[in-house]
Amino acid sequence: MNTPTLRLATYPADTAPLVALIREYLAWLNVDLCGRGLEKELPQFETLFSPPSGLFVLAHVGDRLAGCAGLLVHHGRTAELKRVYVRPADRGLGLGEALVRRLMALAPTLNVDHLILDAVAPTVHAQALYRRMGFTETPPYYANPEPDTRFFEFHLSPSPETAPSCSS
Repeated sequence: MNTPTLRLATYPADTAPLVALIREYLAWLNVDLCGRGLEKELPQFETLFSPPSGLFVLAHVGDRLAGCAGLLVHHGRTAELKRVYVRPADRGLGLGEALVRRLMALAPTLNVDHLILDAVAPTVHAQALYRRMGFTETPPYYANPEPDTRFFEFHLSPSPETAPSCSS
């Protein structure tokens, strides 16, 4: 069996397969996300999901793209987890958690210490994962979400370099 690997997306080489995977994810969701600006996001995908505004991590099993997860800076030190998806054939390998943990580790490189996300009704397994990882439910951060959408947040611990120092 091939060992799963994670890596940062590089553009333009990863753009077409990644956008195709995101479209596959949206078809799997079967939820209308037009109100979330997706059609505006995709044409500027490479710019939005490149530092300092964001990034994407890809999961591969062998040479096959198996999943993805993105991070998009919103304001201040807050970023949103976006498009966390693992293909059905690759579920059960721990890729969802590995992708989210990698984003959590990379967030400080974007000057981020507060993560937010929304999870629509079909993502019950992902919602359980977020809770297990320490994400807590929070009020909606945008208007008119799809019914049964849940909102989560996570505060990253400051690293020693960014922790406030106390002077006497």
